[in-house]
Amino acid sequence: MTENLSKLPFTNARLLAIQTLYAHETGDTDWDKLMSRALLGELGGQVLTEQAGSEAYISLAPADTGLYTRLVQSYREHGADIDNALRSAISAKIGFDRLELTFLCILRVGMAEFYADAQTDAPIIVNEYVDITQSFYDGAEIKIANAVLDRFAKVMRGA
Repeated sequence: MTENLSKLPFTNARLLAIQTLYAHETGDTDWDKLMSRALLGELGGQVLTEQAGSEAYISLAPADTGLYTRLVQSYREHGADIDNALRSAISAKIGFDRLELTFLCILRVGMAEFYADAQTDAPIIVNEYVDITQSFYDGAEIKIANAVLDRFAKVMRGA
């Protein structure tokens, strides 16, 4: 995770939404409690990075709470549709059920943003989540995120 992500409120809202979905998927199933914890700073707010061969936490600037709330609510409302679209977009060779949980959460939140925020240009959304994916991965996930989100943008926005 790069230092510059720690200063961007919209990016931090996206990261916090990803962390909230991850926490939900790993057992904390009460959405309202998770969102309250996130908004109070008890969940998220830091990312793990590797610097000079050792791991370190970077504290993030406050997230844009409006965007964060819209993203999580959007996934809550459209999660089934998002997962169906992901199943269709991910090839049988890769397999939806084989996606690593962090990557799955990135894709889910990225797709949820298309439902949540009609004003944000599709390329901005795609680029944000590709950049976030690059912060976590350096392999095929980057190309997959770009392809899946770009295809979803065309379906949602007719772009």
